Amino acid sequence: MKGARGYAEYFNTGQYGRLYIVSGSHARGKTFRIQVLPEGEVAKGNGENNLCLNKDAVLVYGVIGDQPGWTEYYGWLYKGKWIQDFEKELEKKKRMREEIAADIKNKIKEKEIERKLREKKLLEDYK
Repeated sequence: MKGARGYAEYFNTGQYGRLYIVSGSHARGKTFRIQVLPEGEVAKGNGENNLCLNKDAVLVYGVIGDQPGWTEYYGWLYKGKWIQDFEKELEKKKRMREEIAADIKNKIKEKEIERKLREKKLLEDYK
């Protein structure tokens, strides 16, 4: 759904510092919610699509409009320093994805070079 899809692809449901991120889905698309946990508290998970069970956790990112489950869109319910922490986590995830993609690209290039060298050797050895 709007505002969820772009973030959901980078995160699995779980605790990231003081943030508990729920990256899930329903029949109509991706869902994405963020809770802020009290300092030093460990999240009590409640499945991939559900908010944590910590009673003092506060939902700060979630559905802000339209029909939940159908046409909802997501955004910040409250603004504060947690947005900066979330953006840092998001940047880490993006960098990690870029590094993995570059590594895969390099491995593909290496395999292509090896294949060409094998072909060249085979053709040169032909008598």
